[in-house]
Amino acid sequence: GCPDDGTKLVSWIHCTIKSSKEAAIGFRSFKEARQCYQKFDCHVFVSNGVKNAFSKQISVAMPCVLYNTMDSEEIKAQAQKSIKGQAFPKDTYKLVAVGKLEPVKGFDRLLHIHKRLLLEDHLPVHLYLLGEGSERNRLEEWTAENKLQDSVTFLGYQTNPYKYIAACDLFVCSSYAEGFSTAATEALIIGTPVVTTRVSGMEELLGDNEYGIITENEEKSLYHGIKDMLLLPGRLKHYRQKAQERGISFNSSQTVRAVENMLESIIRKKL
Repeated sequence: GCPDDGTKLVSWIHCTIKSSKEAAIGFRSFKEARQCYQKFDCHVFVSNGVKNAFSKQISVAMPCVLYNTMDSEEIKAQAQKSIKGQAFPKDTYKLVAVGKLEPVKGFDRLLHIHKRLLLEDHLPVHLYLLGEGSERNRLEEWTAENKLQDSVTFLGYQTNPYKYIAACDLFVCSSYAEGFSTAATEALIIGTPVVTTRVSGMEELLGDNEYGIITENEEKSLYHGIKDMLLLPGRLKHYRQKAQERGISFNSSQTVRAVENMLESIIRKKL
């Protein structure tokens, strides 16, 4: 829609578009969506998974993958801040999950897994949920009905989630879908081990279970991934070291420079 001749147009796509119907959201038709996207000089995707899914619906010129830029040094500094008014017992496995309390994040199945770890496996676990959303009341009610209030803490929205992630033993992503998980990336920058369902972007973040554990996107598989991380000797320590190693790749200076290179390339293309 930009009327200025010579203006470079860049689209930045964050979500996984799996159908023509999803691609047409915000447009009057899929045809209109395709015509609009094809006007852009460059299409930026936040992960290869997002790019590949989009490319099956719409063929575009100059697609590229650029990871979200985060202030890595500030994240690490905030992670060192002390936590007041909240106990993090040393003799407990502390699990943390971060995100809007919405169905797509899968916090209901994470609570089911927590219950199994606690009552079936008799593991000393405590689950901390960071975020607000439409599901909060329902999740809290389920927690109360199953008498899990003493082992589940709803922390709500926090301006500094990083200190809570740093205080926990394991970051869990239970999502049904992601574009490229900012929260999981932040966990790696902080150095907290990650277990996640197989959603877009995770293989780029964690490799073939090199820097964290990726499970199939269903409750049983995620349960076993978390349980193995907690119980297999040396696994938590190993993946804490690998998280710290991988987190270096998301240094803000590197990701900002990648964006600058993209912008410079589309300027050169028009000269």
